[in-house]
Amino acid sequence: MVRTMIGVDSTGAGCVKIMKNDGDNPRTTPDSQRSKFLYNSKYALNASIAHIEVINQIASSGGVVYLYYPSGSNSGNYQKCQGSGGGESTWLFRNTAFPKMKYNMPLFDVKATRTNTGRFNQMRIQRRYSGKYYHDQGGYFFMGNWYQGPWMKDFSGVVSQYGSMAYGTFQEITNSTNDDAYNRFLSRDKRLIVWNLPGNEEASKEAQPLAPNGTKSVIIRSDAMIIAKPGYNAETANEWQVAFDSRRVPVKVLGADDIAIPAGESFYETGITLPGNIALDVHFYTGSTIYYPFNPDLSDGVGAEYWFSGSRIYFNASGAMRARFMLYLDAGNSPTNGSNRVLKTFTEGGADVVQFLRPGAAEPPSWADIIIDTRWPCVQIIKEGYFSVPVGNQQETVVTFDATGMFPMVKYMTKHGAGSEDFVGSWQESIKLPTVRQLVYTAPGGIYECGDSTHCRLTQTSATFVTNRGNPGDYYNDADNPGTWRTEGADNVLGIRYYILGIPA
Repeated sequence: MVRTMIGVDSTGAGCVKIMKNDGDNPRTTPDSQRSKFLYNSKYALNASIAHIEVINQIASSGGVVYLYYPSGSNSGNYQKCQGSGGGESTWLFRNTAFPKMKYNMPLFDVKATRTNTGRFNQMRIQRRYSGKYYHDQGGYFFMGNWYQGPWMKDFSGVVSQYGSMAYGTFQEITNSTNDDAYNRFLSRDKRLIVWNLPGNEEASKEAQPLAPNGTKSVIIRSDAMIIAKPGYNAETANEWQVAFDSRRVPVKVLGADDIAIPAGESFYETGITLPGNIALDVHFYTGSTIYYPFNPDLSDGVGAEYWFSGSRIYFNASGAMRARFMLYLDAGNSPTNGSNRVLKTFTEGGADVVQFLRPGAAEPPSWADIIIDTRWPCVQIIKEGYFSVPVGNQQETVVTFDATGMFPMVKYMTKHGAGSEDFVGSWQESIKLPTVRQLVYTAPGGIYECGDSTHCRLTQTSATFVTNRGNPGDYYNDADNPGTWRTEGADNVLGIRYYILGIPA
């Protein structure tokens, strides 16, 4: 049996701990040694996914059609709105579309696929061209994150059918199969991944552990499986005071690695048949420096795409590089009904497995029934925070942490001010996916990254965020007045909300 403790540890706290190695004592191993725990209910912060939304429907290829969900809703109270026409569709989502989401501006991600292959392609590179450039002297290189919609505050639609919303997002898809230098990021199939974590400066709602006080922290019986944080009563704990139960199913990692991938196609074998409700976070990089979301030099056009088939993750890279990834599971499918035990142990492939299940699960349980499974460790939040971005080219902000024995990854959002999108609407504030955007022609002062461009260098002890607030968004030779070089503004990054995620290495 995987070494598991259900009870009181050496500090007097009631908890559940599951060790990576049976040689470690769960009762006495210090909580600070994170790399030794597959699960530990004493950790204050939990990473969980509120929802994965599949966006791949276009209602009409003719005139514009507006559809509202749920049925019977309208522009003033919809959860989802679909505006379709001409082979394109704009989907708008109010926060109410995601009932498990508890934050106004959540950490989120968009995984977009290439239109003619269905492969996820946001780590490819495209160059911006325009007729306003004299002999193509201008433009910028950008990656697919820059092409995705933001999460907005105080949105107002450009047409009345879109209405307004206090908080929400939009995403656009198309039926086009163009996939050339001008249209690499047109997509007909996206995954919107909403985390139950704040994506701006909003404080976490998680309850902090209390000192041991004799309260009942663990309930495991036929009708209940509740593991509260230390010091909270499992009988009455709300979802923020609970570490693990059917309300707080942690993000599980089905696979994680840092591998060399060659130019062309290759694959990684996970060993399990992959379900549909998965998401891959991947850092593609060359050399020894781990970059996210991408190396700041995009001019060589190096990029990669990935997709899933059976039990494998496939990669297609334009050059040799490394892929550092975590494959997450969203247990968003339906729970089952039956009489399975809440605490279950078995052996699979010669390895012992411990499961904590939702009460009343069937045999076999669905992914939604599995709260804890020792084959798939939960994502730990090693460190998180928010900082305001200073003005200046290539400004560095260093965040330090201890990831000894861990496999760390970084996720972050960039905060922006007021903005707008043609044919969609405008907003007063937003958060966006981090993106790298590089000028084709270096602007005066040696500026080559745009004002909305950021990247992070990750090590086992630090994350160095590089920002460029105040830099232009374009620098070009004006075709209407050759010899006159002009700049355009950028949607400058005002702040960064970051998370250092990890599992035992």
